[in-house]
Order: sequence, then structure tokens, then C-alpha cells
Amino acid sequence: MSQLFAMGRITTDLELKTSTRHNSYVHFSLMERINFGENARNQFIQVWAWGNLAQQLMQLGVKAGSLVWVSGSLELEDYVKKDGKTRDKQLKLKLRDWGFVSRDKTPKKQKGTRISHDSSAAPVGVIDGDRETLPE
Repeated sequence: MSQLFAMGRITTDLELKTSTRHNSYVHFSLMERINFGENARNQFIQVWAWGNLAQQLMQLGVKAGSLVWVSGSLELEDYVKKDGKTRDKQLKLKLRDWGFVSRDKTPKKQKGTRISHDSSAAPVGVIDGDRETLPE
């Protein structure tokens, strides 16, 4: 399983939801800037957090525009775009740890953010949204 550490800005406000198994979760898109100069571009990663970690994100006021670092396991996942027909792939991070990035660009860990993650609590479903096609 691939592990990822990334820094970026959250693109939408978080909304705490409840899965069909009655587990709380949030998901959001993280935009990170990759490469430099003419090759610089934005890359989007769908981040998912469950249980206490999801509630902590909400309690600490994480929202659109927040500059954060995230770490967790990375998967390439199939999804259906908003048109309901077109299939594509996206990067999905199962969050294990996170923190705000301070103004001096040094990642700062929030006290108590190391929480074990139970992947069996992950909600199941199709994620919609338009993304650029990933190379095969």
C-alpha cells in the first residue's frame, strides 16, 4: 500500500456525514501544487477521514482555503463523472494524520492527531465530479 505525505489547500468546506453503518466521516478535495516553472500545475487528491479524526477536523475549524499537511494510504480509485456515464480514475487518500501548515511554511502537528484508522468503516459509494483524465 502506498503512503503519501502532501501539503495543500482544501478546496471546499467540510461537512460531517454519517455512513450507512452509522460511522461519521468527512471527505474533501486537497489541491497541491506540483513541479516548478512552466511545468507547475495543480493536482487534486480526494481525502477521506472517519470517526474521531473526522470529528477533530470539524472541531478545529478546517475549511475551504485551510493550508494543511496530510498523510495516509493512497489508492487510485475508479469513479463516475457527474454526467453519470464517463468513468475515470482519481487519487484517494485514507487520512491517518494531519496538521495545519503555519505561515512560516513549517508543518505543525496538532496535539492528538495520531488516531488509528479502521478502514472497515469506510463508506461505500460512487464519487462524482469532473477531473482531468489520469495517464494509464
